[in-house]
Amino acid sequence: MGPGPAIGFLQRALNALNRNGADYPDIAIDRTIGPDTLRALEAFLAKRGPPAECVLTKAIDALQGAHYIRLAEARPTQEAFLYGWITSRIG
Repeated sequence: MGPGPAIGFLQRALNALNRNGADYPDIAIDRTIGPDTLRALEAFLAKRGPPAECVLTKAIDALQGAHYIRLAEARPTQEAFLYGWITSRIG
């Protein structure tokens, strides 16, 4: 999939987990790791404590799984790969 989509999933998850901006401001979904993304990640981990890393990983996995399902829905030829993608890539 590459780093761009993965970083986008991270950014989307951080925005969805910031309690409507109460913990830290939303960040742009620009698919690059910059200072705003790093600040949001640090704030999320500090605010939510030890379980935060596991929760964030699950959120990113969910976004990645939804991406693979969308691919299979949009291109039926990709359905042949869906089982393997989910088996090997979703935590």
